[in-house]
Amino acid sequence: MKIGETIKKLRLERGLTQEEVALEAGTNAGNLSRIERCQQQPSLELVEQIAAALGTTVADLYAYAAANQPKAEKNKLRTKAGGNTETSNAALLFQRSFHQLSTENKQLAVEFVKLLNRRQIKK
Repeated sequence: MKIGETIKKLRLERGLTQEEVALEAGTNAGNLSRIERCQQQPSLELVEQIAAALGTTVADLYAYAAANQPKAEKNKLRTKAGGNTETSNAALLFQRSFHQLSTENKQLAVEFVKLLNRRQIKK
């Protein structure tokens, strides 16, 4: 499921209108409509504001999107991850989160993963 579809699904589950969410997020309903229809990719800042308007976090939005992917997408991810859906969802969430980091924090994350790998090999 794409982030726009996820936003729409959560908005409807919460019984909110586009106008209500858009106003709370500091954008307009037309912009939110294009995002929900996957015609426009929101900036990270706007995703944060929409998540807050929906009473959730960006990480939870992406986790929800990953958990509600169509079966074909899940199977593709499962094949890449060696069959473990939990691992593939975690990997997808990590990948999306990684792209949102600053350049400096991306480097720190890479170094941390290298450290974890070295530590794991020693065991």
